[in-house]
Amino acid sequence: MSLFDWLGGAENNEAPVVDSVTKLALYQKAWCPYCQRVKAAIDELGLDIAEYDTNAPEHLQALLAGGGQRMVPCLRIEFEPGRYYWLYESMDIIAYLRRHFGAGQ
Repeated sequence: MSLFDWLGGAENNEAPVVDSVTKLALYQKAWCPYCQRVKAAIDELGLDIAEYDTNAPEHLQALLAGGGQRMVPCLRIEFEPGRYYWLYESMDIIAYLRRHFGAGQ
């Protein structure tokens, strides 16, 4: 959260809810322990989410162009056709997935 967000400058910093995992993509690196944590939660939930390894230049470029950071893991959420929300931080990603795609959803 930036100082701008904390002071109330951002209208809505909540990750948008989507109705299908086909609207999600995980940007990750195979050696990253935080990425492994997210992937374990994805497996635990039985989700089939597209994964992009940012060691490939085209995936890194997409992450930088869309999310603005090279940090992984990052969950790309397509909330409208061609419009994306980029969710960083492994625990935030896991909480989002469990809240919206966990048991009973």
